[in-house]
Amino acid sequence: MSATFDEEALTQGAQTPLVNASRVSADPRPPAEVILQWSDLTYEVKSKDEGGAQRTILHQIAGEARAGETIAIIGSSGAGKTTLLNALSGRIVGGKLSGTILYRGARRDPSSFKRINAYVRQDDLMHPMLTVHETLTYASRLRLPNSQYTSQQKADRVEAVIRQLRLTAARNTRIGDAAVRGVSGGERKRVSIGTELLTDPRLLFLDEPTSGLDSNSSELVVELVKGISVEHGIATLMTIHQPNARIFNTFDKVILLSQGRIIYFGPTATAIDYFAGLGYQCPIHENPADYFIDLMTLDYRSDETLARSKDQIKALAETFAANEKAAGEDKHLSALAGEAARAHSLPRNNWFYEYSTLARRDWLNLLRNVPFLAGQLVQSIFMSLLIGFMFFYLKHDSTSVSNRLGVMFVIVVNATFPVIMPLLSLYYKERDIMIRERSSATYRVTAFYVSKFTTLLPMTFVPNTVFFTGVYFISHLTFDAGKYFIGLATFFCMITVSISYLLLVGSAVKSMDVGFIVAPVIVTIQLLFGGLFANPASITPVLRWIRWVNPIQYGFSILSQNELRGLTFTCTPGRECFETGEQVIAAYSTGRFTIWQNILLLLMLGAVEAVVGYIFLRWVARPRYIWL
Repeated sequence: MSATFDEEALTQGAQTPLVNASRVSADPRPPAEVILQWSDLTYEVKSKDEGGAQRTILHQIAGEARAGETIAIIGSSGAGKTTLLNALSGRIVGGKLSGTILYRGARRDPSSFKRINAYVRQDDLMHPMLTVHETLTYASRLRLPNSQYTSQQKADRVEAVIRQLRLTAARNTRIGDAAVRGVSGGERKRVSIGTELLTDPRLLFLDEPTSGLDSNSSELVVELVKGISVEHGIATLMTIHQPNARIFNTFDKVILLSQGRIIYFGPTATAIDYFAGLGYQCPIHENPADYFIDLMTLDYRSDETLARSKDQIKALAETFAANEKAAGEDKHLSALAGEAARAHSLPRNNWFYEYSTLARRDWLNLLRNVPFLAGQLVQSIFMSLLIGFMFFYLKHDSTSVSNRLGVMFVIVVNATFPVIMPLLSLYYKERDIMIRERSSATYRVTAFYVSKFTTLLPMTFVPNTVFFTGVYFISHLTFDAGKYFIGLATFFCMITVSISYLLLVGSAVKSMDVGFIVAPVIVTIQLLFGGLFANPASITPVLRWIRWVNPIQYGFSILSQNELRGLTFTCTPGRECFETGEQVIAAYSTGRFTIWQNILLLLMLGAVEAVVGYIFLRWVARPRYIWL
């Protein structure tokens, strides 16, 4: 390590308090309003490696953030930067959090606090097919209430954000992702920040906003954030791993964090003098941020250097705490915390407006996903030709019976796997975006869920109508208008149930990798009990109940009855065969319920899956944050 442990300097620093660096300022103006205060902030979690023992992540952290200030939280990996940011923003999950956090001198109200603070995550989850302007426009429509903003005012605010964040040149460029070329990393980060600034927040939290960006883009992001914070009186806190010297000097204040303890919290301009007074003089040509990080990072090169660095960090933390206490800055905020004050927050739009806005955004995303739509259409045409000519021109002899059953079963199968698997990956991406937007109470979960259902349905109906029509007429199923439309309606019902099922799996299973394992396994079980491979009447009673919750069995039963009733078959002498379609229906036990009863049961099963999927989505999206 470049910095060495100076026990004597630290001891002197503890005995003779330094000038409190957190309050040193040459600015003659009165201090700005304190937006956020925190005191004795301690966070503990159970350690899996130590037999469930409590591990302290944050140790009695204290501080404040004022309007117009930009504060950096700096530390090495594992220092507790993001944990501190999440605790202050009200987004910490699990563990035990204690201490006091006050918003403008009063306790925070969870229902309103999350709507007046903005949080920019490290990973920028956005819709790749939307342009910069469209992304911000839809964010303004969803987050700004119609009762306070007209459409023109929302559009003006979007234009203002685009100008402030210097996104004018990229306004009509798509966001993009790994598969679609879009904006640069710096522009993408600025769009993420812009979506949060639309609501004119009082607090802005950013988690590693410069991660993955080059030096110029990082400097631009930090400078823009600081300028906006000053202009709008926003208290801004951001975690940053290792800023260069120019970025470091951009911040008004800095929190140096090591092993969950504050080593320094005060003006950036006085940080070098503070540590110089302790015997740690930053070299003239060295980046102060690099020097401070090196100073408070554990050295694992040997047991001796590790023990020395631990002692150094502990001494630095104790010295800072002693100086703060000696300067009279040890505030017990818990005494100030009265009843929770409901911060002024923006009201919500009505449900129908949220739904229509989300539906328009979903449609725009889907219609621009040309490779996906083209793939769906090509797949439908190819499979209709393949299956149609595989069973080309079915006759009315004994061998056509099994072929007719095979065609109908393949039709049912095509309403499952080809529908579920491609759309499941799309839904997982949309769900993750929803959870991020939901953390800021952007819209209701019901509006999102219904919009996904109503946009996926027609999108799958179009190519699958091509598939069903091609198979129906090429294989020469019964040329009867009534039977064709009943068969098509049944196929649509099966698709509807499949979409309900994929929403259920996508909502209940958090991991997409696990979801892609669970979904096909359950569908495969449904295929086995669908009525073609095993006669439902002959299945052991232990497993027979599966047929009642099996949409494939209902769909196959409908198509079988629809196609076979009224048909007669010519039998080859000396061979056992079915003479009528009714005999086939009885033999395969597909006539227990009528066509319309089966359709009703099929739709009821889809409705149950949709409701259960929504319940799971509510559970997954429900915030489990710990509040103080």
